[in-house]
Amino acid sequence: MEDKRYMTHMNWQGCKCPKKEEQRCPRKPEKCPCQNTPRMSSNCRGCACHQLRKLELATTVDIFLEGGVSFLGLTFISFDPRTCCAYFLEAGAAATSPLIVDCNKIVALRRVAA
Repeated sequence: MEDKRYMTHMNWQGCKCPKKEEQRCPRKPEKCPCQNTPRMSSNCRGCACHQLRKLELATTVDIFLEGGVSFLGLTFISFDPRTCCAYFLEAGAAATSPLIVDCNKIVALRRVAA
């Protein structure tokens, strides 16, 4: 059985506006929370954030953070452009654990050849 609990995100905003364009928002368009929420935080516009937006799921990467900390052999899960959080899985000796990193703190990102 495949574990997918780290690959899905919850809709914490509770948006109930219609997704189809031909349907109208139940509220006035300027007051509809779905249409006024930014798709991307204005804070996560750096090079690493841009690369994470394009990165494919389950890609193995090495990341290097500010201050010289590095994580090698991480599996990329997802990127949330609203919060600038990048989600990875770190394989350890005993178990695999999730790692959440702010993309603004990433100095370098390297794709590991499979």
